[in-house]
Amino acid sequence: LTPKETRTKIEKLLSGTKTVFLATNGSHGHPNVRAMMPVKTEGTDTVWFLTALESSKIIELVKDNKAVIYGYASRTMAEFRLWGNISILDDTASRKSVWTDELKKYFEGGVNDPNMRVLRFDVVSGLYSGKDGKSGIFNI
Repeated sequence: LTPKETRTKIEKLLSGTKTVFLATNGSHGHPNVRAMMPVKTEGTDTVWFLTALESSKIIELVKDNKAVIYGYASRTMAEFRLWGNISILDDTASRKSVWTDELKKYFEGGVNDPNMRVLRFDVVSGLYSGKDGKSGIFNI
């Protein structure tokens, strides 16, 4: 696949999933993987998440902001990986840009919940692999 085709396939998978797996470099020297809900996506350039201030992710990302997102579609057996860097944000504009009322079940204080942090995942490269053996990579 061309880089453009790869990005298109990943974008389709990413927009159709409610859960991806986010891996950070753990403080114990091994990767930490957890299921996360993307709250906003900007194609294959940026993926936004929310997390709690006391999450282990925060400690890990302060030490090393490199991460990978893994997604899988069980129906088509297609998968993708996005590698990039995460910024931890606590400004009003970032909070408002990703907030929906559905998120109140996780952050009762709403958009201004003091425990909420916005994670902006800026993609640097990606890989797509389909059941049909077609695969591709791209770099930004």
